[in-house]
Amino acid sequence: MIPRWLLEADRRGLPATEVAVLVVGSGVAGLSTALELPPELPVLLATKARLASSATRYAQGGIAAVLAADDSPGDHWADTMTAGAGLCDPEAVRVLVSEGAAAVRRLQRLGASFDLEGGRLALTIEGGHSRRRIVHAGGDATGAEVERALAGAVRSAPNVTIAERTFLVDLVTEGGEATGAVLWSAGDAGGPRLVRAGAVVLASGGAGQLYASTTNPALSTGDGIAAALRAGATLADLEFVQFHPTALHLDSDPRPLISEAMRGEGAVLRDQRGAEVMAGVHPRGDLAPRDVVTRGMAARMAELGVDHLFLDATGVPAARLELRFPTILARCRAAGVEPTRDWIPVSPAAHYLMGGVLTDLDGRSSLPGLYAVGEAACTGVHGANRLASNSLLEGLVFAARIARAIPAAVPGRWSDAGTPAGEPFPLAQAAPDQRARDSRVAAGGGDRRIDGVRGQLRRLMTGRAGVLRSHDGLAAAAAGIIGLSGRLESVTAAGGRERWEVANLLQIGAALTRLAANREESRGAHSRSDHPEPVEAWRLRQVVTRRPDGGLDQGTIEVPAPEEARR
Repeated sequence: MIPRWLLEADRRGLPATEVAVLVVGSGVAGLSTALELPPELPVLLATKARLASSATRYAQGGIAAVLAADDSPGDHWADTMTAGAGLCDPEAVRVLVSEGAAAVRRLQRLGASFDLEGGRLALTIEGGHSRRRIVHAGGDATGAEVERALAGAVRSAPNVTIAERTFLVDLVTEGGEATGAVLWSAGDAGGPRLVRAGAVVLASGGAGQLYASTTNPALSTGDGIAAALRAGATLADLEFVQFHPTALHLDSDPRPLISEAMRGEGAVLRDQRGAEVMAGVHPRGDLAPRDVVTRGMAARMAELGVDHLFLDATGVPAARLELRFPTILARCRAAGVEPTRDWIPVSPAAHYLMGGVLTDLDGRSSLPGLYAVGEAACTGVHGANRLASNSLLEGLVFAARIARAIPAAVPGRWSDAGTPAGEPFPLAQAAPDQRARDSRVAAGGGDRRIDGVRGQLRRLMTGRAGVLRSHDGLAAAAAGIIGLSGRLESVTAAGGRERWEVANLLQIGAALTRLAANREESRGAHSRSDHPEPVEAWRLRQVVTRRPDGGLDQGTIEVPAPEEARR
């Protein structure tokens, strides 16, 4: 059930701003959307932290695109379809792989600097790929470089107003359409504000904070996805959560990621005895799709009764490691591990949500006026398991498509570029002490009762709805979420952003566990100990919508047949 206090929020009398397009989120998807929109449309870009604080900056591996002479869109299509375990939308994948190279070239024109070898783009390979097609920057700092280039361009765009430290409370609907949102800004000039918009684009990221062990930053609380659910939009594929097999095994939140590209350069997964973990498990060994590697690691850890394994990169020349993975090496060394001579302790961590707001090929949701892009969206390209380095690509490709679709859909009353109608949106500057407080809030350092609910939810989801699931475990998770939702209801509404974030996580957790319990098979990132094999009858995608009473309705949609002509 959706919390009553969220559904009954009083929006009357709020100060209002009017813009052509409201974009929520400032990762690769949100920045790209704002940048690609026509300059005559006033855009408000709202982000709940700083402009450069999204999950994008943590992306290490790179961007998968067809850029080499020995590669083809057909090969990339086939690899993506295989990784998706029968649930990818073949037409969405065709769009992704055929428009990927142009997306990379656009980034280069904006000043993104990718690594070169011999004067050409350096390409690497990751799990599930049959070709070297991953472009990267700064060795293992691709996300940071992409975000730098896009953020710089957005800051220079005269039609884009940037609202930092601004939280999405809820979407506003009128007559069955999304017409804006209620935002809450921090600072003395902040507070709640109604933003009316011709189109709303959710680029607010995933929900990795559902799990106690995650590579996602504290900001990844599924705010846009939960708001879309409350507004009546259809969500899809929420049961598919990708656990990255190699996060640095530390007691930290988030866990530092050890890029799959390190295995692409020759690193090997080993157990405490030195045995190769993936030997005989899959033909591609350490470069098998992520779900296969994660399950192989989970099985070996259970067999040995340990909570981590090791990544052995000592066979990779030290100079190569220093060149390709400076960020990873620095993080390992800070933890007392020297990758050039030590095995790196690793364990799986929640990494990417394949599900989200169901969209068409132009980012339209089932709710008119509402679009979604990036990890908040479910375009169908990932199916049951995302192919490595397709996520940044998806954000770039579908942001451009949304930006082309919106002008024909929004009212034509905006002509003065860069000047929103109504009151200007308040852009408060954070004092140093306020920035510190925001950081503590993002990490869960406020109301202890809210922190307690959040912590229990994350442990519950990790133990009962994580890498390996079962009927009994998912039932326990569902019951636990109901109890935690009741506890949150009893907390005073003064909890603010912390309370909203936990409410959003509870809503997504409830939908996720429900769909996971219903899918009685193992497919891609969804693995059931009581149903260990895929079932052809379940080659369907599950969807969920909210009833007027706040409950959830489930449904299914068929997956189109992967016709060869679409390649």
